[in-house]
Amino acid sequence: MGGRFVTAAVTVLVVASCAGCFGSDKVTEKTARITVDNNTRTSHAITCNQVQWLLTANIAAAPANVRVSLNLDSEKPKIQSVNIDNFAGFTGVADAGAGDAKAVYADGRYTITGTAEGSKLDDPRVSLTAPFKIEVGC
Repeated sequence: MGGRFVTAAVTVLVVASCAGCFGSDKVTEKTARITVDNNTRTSHAITCNQVQWLLTANIAAAPANVRVSLNLDSEKPKIQSVNIDNFAGFTGVADAGAGDAKAVYADGRYTITGTAEGSKLDDPRVSLTAPFKIEVGC
């Protein structure tokens, strides 16, 4: 009888400790989900730095690196630049001179969407654009 109680108690603890482990698509702090041209990766290798009103998120998703710079001095975050380096073979940028991007802050995370101008690593002579979405918690 005592063995069943212990087994039941352990089962309850295991289930309780894993509540929320499955089925959540929410990006939490120090997590990023990056989608470039329909290729998606999740990364926990994030470094966020803020100097005055400039927030920079560096995201490593080996072999790729993504860097987002946001200006936070207004009511809405504004994109300074998005740099995508070797994400599924694509390298590109979205900033004031190339591509387009917008940022939204909600529920403790930034969501950056837009298109980047760049090229594929296997043929850097051909310019192309790629849609992207970056969700990052800083």
